Amino acid sequence: MTGTNLFVRYDSRGKPTLESARDEGAPKDEVNANLRIEHHTQFDATGATVDGIPFDEFLENTVEYKFVSWVVSELLYEIRETGHESGLRDLFHAIAEIDRAQLRGAVEVETPEATERRQFDVVLRNRMGEPLVVAKLNDSRDPVTGEMMTELVEASTDSAEGNEELSAAFYVTRSFFEPDALESAADATGGGFLSRDKRESYVRIGRKQGYHLCLSEARSGSFHVNVPEL
Repeated sequence: MTGTNLFVRYDSRGKPTLESARDEGAPKDEVNANLRIEHHTQFDATGATVDGIPFDEFLENTVEYKFVSWVVSELLYEIRETGHESGLRDLFHAIAEIDRAQLRGAVEVETPEATERRQFDVVLRNRMGEPLVVAKLNDSRDPVTGEMMTELVEASTDSAEGNEELSAAFYVTRSFFEPDALESAADATGGGFLSRDKRESYVRIGRKQGYHLCLSEARSGSFHVNVPEL
């Protein structure tokens, strides 16, 4: 799926959007009725198949596509309805700014030696191309390990240091998180629990900068955020 982008679009800007849901409490069903996800590939997908399945059908059944769909059609309302709007305010605000999702994407990171790239399975960006949310997806039966969690935190922290708009990093798995993975996540967000602004599951990388670290399980076509628990 490298070279594939998903775009968040509306039938009409005059009808309810994610922005009006965030700022004015527009109903979920009205926003979703107006919202659609389009895709663009940097390769010719005409007649393309994956294991005999037409590419469009294959794409819509991937965990990457379903994750993006869940973020823009469900997550904002889940955060609000479970009372986490304040604790996850950076992520809550960013959802309405999502313009496109880059699959198998990368975030550029400036180092003293050169410009490097941190790889993610999904990078959600705003209209200016700035990364808002990054995600690693574990689509296997094997659990997420502590080492895998540490790799996500390191890549996300590097990315956030040069991109102030980055609001959250997700680890999504179809299986489960090993205790070491949960411990690694807790260690990374330890400073956030003591902060006066009460941001939840927050990786602090500066006095006024950081991002939410969210762990989610994907089963039976639905997603559930375990950390922080929604």
